[in-house]
Amino acid sequence: MRKRGSLFSVAALLGAGVLAACSGSIEGTVYGTDGIPPVRVTRHEVFLLSATDEVTSVLKSVCPASATAWAEQSRSERARFEQLASAYGDSARDEFAVRHGGRRWTALVRAMNIYRDSAAKTDGRQPTIPGDLVEKLATNRVSTDDRGRFAFSKLTPGQYLVVTDLQNELRWIPVQVSRAKRTADITPRASQTSCDVARQL
Repeated sequence: MRKRGSLFSVAALLGAGVLAACSGSIEGTVYGTDGIPPVRVTRHEVFLLSATDEVTSVLKSVCPASATAWAEQSRSERARFEQLASAYGDSARDEFAVRHGGRRWTALVRAMNIYRDSAAKTDGRQPTIPGDLVEKLATNRVSTDDRGRFAFSKLTPGQYLVVTDLQNELRWIPVQVSRAKRTADITPRASQTSCDVARQL
């Protein structure tokens, strides 16, 4: 019986060794600036996403397939809102000339302002993946230490996404993990925006 027990113990140890040998890790530092020396960001959340088919599909559903097509669509929409604002402005002026104000004039001015605001907001910038979605998709999260460092260990080999918020924008770094340690320092210049990284997956 002792022999069988010791054999099981050896097998368990060997199995644990094989699992450890088949895993990798991602370590790095978060920098809030690109200057020299860069500023380290401490006590800051960093998220890890596994780039599975499901995660990739969700990220791509939020982002436009083509940055050029999105910019053209945005330009066209902005022009449409500006035309509507102009038309309502002309109607408001005509109404005011005839009736010197009133409910209809107020409604026309309100509509004109709504379309002007809509045109101003349609600035061609791509949509961004919201932070709460990243939290739901994340397989792990850590906070940077006093030196701005973070680490994700015991990772199965594969494609991962390291995500954090820098300068009020989510920044992404794709990392291919093997059976070794990978370094992924995050800076504004060395990372990508949400839709840029989603299109590459």
